[in-house]
Amino acid sequence: MSDNPSWAWLGLLKWTLAYTDGTTDTKPQEMSAEDKAFLEDVMKNGIINEGERMREILKELTDALDTISRTGDDGEESADIDEEQEDRMIELLTELRDIVEQIDYAKSFVSIKGLPFLLGCASQGKSVPEGVRGACVGVVSTLSQNNPPVQQALLDLEAVRVLAEIYFDDSNGSSLKGKVVQAISCIVRGHVAAEEAFTNDDVCRMIIERGLGSGESASLRRRCLFFLRALVCSDHTSQKRVRLFEESIKSAITFVDVEQETDDDIRQSALDLLLQILLQKKSVNCIMGEKNRILAVGVPRVANLRALPDGSEEKEFYEVELETWENLIVELAKGLVDVEEAEPPVLLLGGRPPDDTGANLPQ
Repeated sequence: MSDNPSWAWLGLLKWTLAYTDGTTDTKPQEMSAEDKAFLEDVMKNGIINEGERMREILKELTDALDTISRTGDDGEESADIDEEQEDRMIELLTELRDIVEQIDYAKSFVSIKGLPFLLGCASQGKSVPEGVRGACVGVVSTLSQNNPPVQQALLDLEAVRVLAEIYFDDSNGSSLKGKVVQAISCIVRGHVAAEEAFTNDDVCRMIIERGLGSGESASLRRRCLFFLRALVCSDHTSQKRVRLFEESIKSAITFVDVEQETDDDIRQSALDLLLQILLQKKSVNCIMGEKNRILAVGVPRVANLRALPDGSEEKEFYEVELETWENLIVELAKGLVDVEEAEPPVLLLGGRPPDDTGANLPQ
């Protein structure tokens, strides 16, 4: 294996696979009747032990990556992976993703140091094919989705920063960037501290702002819209958070115009976002400031949708969009304005000043 420190994650996983099994010491117990029946079924029908299969997959992947981590005499890294090898690695990572959908296997994967392996492999832009790197990022998404312990483990590894570096590397394609946004979203969403940290970081917010750009793919814009809505409409959102995402919200306003955005899903997601922001009333000034522009698009759109023939497939297809537009126009007509939220009180945890004897404290 290469001595290059950028490949240290590979050595860590190889060592773990060789010397640990991802379990902890437990006292031996008599096998239950249910366990005996399961074991007999395994022996009879050849049911795959997914925990063992996960280790086999990681072993095959590390062996394949070990061959490209070696450096030549000129110090340049070799990246000769043919199409067949790439397809095989993606196939293995897809199988791994299916296994770690189960929470117990996800925890086992973390315990054998699988997370640094995925992040390290995804970061090897010069050596590992983009399809393989994207598959690694996809596994990260699956592992962290609605799984707080894995989310925390990834946050401890500064996974958001690592993935952001991949995202802002212009040599990477739109497909990989979309998977990166999805992974970051899975790591952050539902984790109170992570949501707040992401919101308050200028670079992190730029991930969404850039992804909503007009030149980006529909897939990337769709994922950024979903992530934006999850953050500004979260149970933990605030007036400050909504205001910090004003530039992204203004981009979403552009998407409600059928002349500007032809993707029905993106247009509906943008409408849902604007309506929910108005309904939660944390901060509405950004949207109300664009009221005339929104109405200039919405009023004729409602008229056109209402004019569709009753009972037609098209009328049924656009029923949700029509209803959302109607509700959005009603909220805009209310003339809402922000009511400033009070700053949370500052807690004094430092104790009394050194020269305070405490003589005046209540007895």
